[in-house]
Formats: sequence, structure tokens, C-alpha cells
Amino acid sequence: MARSQKPQMEKLPAQGIQALKSLSVQFISFVVEEGLKGQPLDKIIAAFTRHQAKIIGGVLGSVGIAGGTWAAISLWTSSLGLWGTLSYSLGIITMPIWVPVAGGVAGLTAAGGAIYGVISLARNRQETRKLQSIIGFSKLLIGKDELGEEDERQLHKILSEQKVDEKKIERLLRTTAAESRKLASSLSEEQGMEVARYLFPLVYADKGVISSTDRSRFGRICSDLNLPEGTATQISAEYRQRLDVQWDYLESIILRLNHFANMLELDRPEMELLREQLAQLMNFDPRKASTRQREQLLRKLSGRERDTVIDIDEGQIIDEAALMGAYALAQTVAPEPESQELLEAAFDAILDANTHLSEKYKEELRDSRQKIGRLYDVTRTQILAAEKKTAGN
Repeated sequence: MARSQKPQMEKLPAQGIQALKSLSVQFISFVVEEGLKGQPLDKIIAAFTRHQAKIIGGVLGSVGIAGGTWAAISLWTSSLGLWGTLSYSLGIITMPIWVPVAGGVAGLTAAGGAIYGVISLARNRQETRKLQSIIGFSKLLIGKDELGEEDERQLHKILSEQKVDEKKIERLLRTTAAESRKLASSLSEEQGMEVARYLFPLVYADKGVISSTDRSRFGRICSDLNLPEGTATQISAEYRQRLDVQWDYLESIILRLNHFANMLELDRPEMELLREQLAQLMNFDPRKASTRQREQLLRKLSGRERDTVIDIDEGQIIDEAALMGAYALAQTVAPEPESQELLEAAFDAILDANTHLSEKYKEELRDSRQKIGRLYDVTRTQILAAEKKTAGN
């Protein structure tokens, strides 16, 4: 039976709930992205929560502003902006796999994430050349001499957000494929690989299927970037592998989320709120087949616990990230103290069922859980405070 009263949940304004959703998507994306780089869970969560004031301020400030394709890409790019100087120390200079793909500008949305990252983190001449290479080769890969009106608007907005001079923006957006070929000679092999990886998702821009023309164009770009033979095939394989890891991760989140939802006895609106966030997280795969995969996975979110043991292997980042990700998502539907207690008990039940885990490791996971809980508590408090301030004006 679902709980009949959720007073604090009802008090949260629609924009406040949207802010919690944005926070969850950014947190989950960040955890898995850094985890795939080899960062341990405790350091990942500590890095995120250490800068919670900037993060919370960012998600609250962005609510209600973005829409459409820009909203999708800003889920990641806004988090880059929030990190400020931390971005340098974490080395976020490559486009995360989590940059969502939206509508007809799939490729350029992905490339836009790369552009934003490059501009955010370095403004020297070498990085500008890399940025120009991305834009010029983007046109080559999608088979157009000029960007479409919508594509150009999105990229212009990204660059403007980073306070890039208007004249420089115009020069950057006018970069041709021929200019990119000339610039390629000034890039190192490592920089060329970054450019190629940024660009690869564009091969799916035409209805989510790679054609022989797309493969040929990407191969030619890799050659123009002076990359070793076989690089195009390597990048393609690595990209598909990472997409598959993402799907496995989300399936693991849903398994754990069903456990939490069952313990919390969530009702239909609450389950729908979770489903919306998961659907947003599933917009990372540009392949045509991902539509069916997305639908099948969302159907597994039932709110009912199945006879499935939730195994956790000590030190396995996907297991850890999925547990913390599910806990973070559950925070968006469990604001009241009673629900928080149930949620913590459900979390502990998973740890207790994994009797092979060391007590030290369990305490580390509980410590990470507490940091996530405090992050959401502070966010909810600020949402309500902002709402009262608005109502008083």
C-alpha cells in the first residue's frame, strides 16, 4: 500500500522537482564517467559533494531556462561550467559518453559537448585549433558545407555561454573542412585522437545507422588527422563498448531502484518521476536500435522487488555506481524523514545481504550514502527557501 501523505513532496514547486531531477542526472552521469576513468567511488563522491554549493546553485539557476536540444546537452555541459577550476584538476577535456543525443542535430549536439569542454578548459591557440578542427570536420562528416540553422544556433549558444567573443564565434563557426585539414598538421597524435573521438558520434546522425559513406568519411578524417591505420575501427569499437557498459550500468540501477521503490511503497506518480529521470539518462545512445532497448529497460522499472539477489563485488565501480545512482534517484521521491529512514534501511539491507563484503568496505559505502543524503537535504532546503523568497516578493 502506498503512503497516503507526502507533505514535503507536495510543498516542492514544479521547478524544484525539476532541479532535483537535474541534480540526479548530473550526479549519476558524473559518477559513472569518472568511474570509467578509474577513479575510486569515495573520491568521486567527495569531489562532487565538496563543491555542492556551486552545483546546487547551478541546477537551481538553470531550471526553467533551457528547453529542447539545449536542455539535453546542458545536462552535462552545465556541470562542466559549475566545476570551474576543479575541471582542470579532474582533467575533463574529452566529451563524456553521457552527452545526450537529441533530435535531428544528434551529431552536432555531441560535438557541441566537446566544443564546450574545450572552450571551458583552455583558451590557448592550440586548443582553438582543436576546436576549429572539430567544427570543420563536423561539416565533412555530415556531408554539408555549412551548418544548419538549428545546429548553428545551438553551437553559438554554447560558445556564448562561455563568453567567447562574438567575432571569434563567427570565425569558428565558419571553419571549413579544408581549413580543418590544414590545421590537423599542427595537432599532436593525442590531440588528433581527441578530435576523432569527439566527432565519431556524428556517424549516427542519419537516423541512427552508419552507412558506408559515413564510415568512409570518418576514415578519411582519421587519415587527415595523421592517425595510425586502423584508428577508425578502434574508435568505433571502443565507442560501442562504452555504450554497452552504459546500458549494463542502467540495468543495474533499475534492479537496485526496484528494491528501494518496493521498500518505500511508491505510488504511480512517484514511479513516473523515477521513470522520467531514467528516460533522460537513456538518451546517450544515438544508434537506431537503442529505441527498443530503452523501452525494454524502462519496462523493468516495476517498483516490485523480484527474487533477484543484488550482488556487490568489493571495488567494482559499476556495482558501486549503480547502488549510489539508485539511491540518488530515490532521493527525488523520498523527501520526508520517514521515507529517508526507510531508504537508509533498504540500502543497509543490500549491504547486509552481501555477507562477503568487509565491514570496512560497508562503512565506506555508508559514508558515501550519507554524503549523497546531505547533498539532497541541502538542495531541498534551498528549493523551499527560494520558493518562499519568490512568494514574498
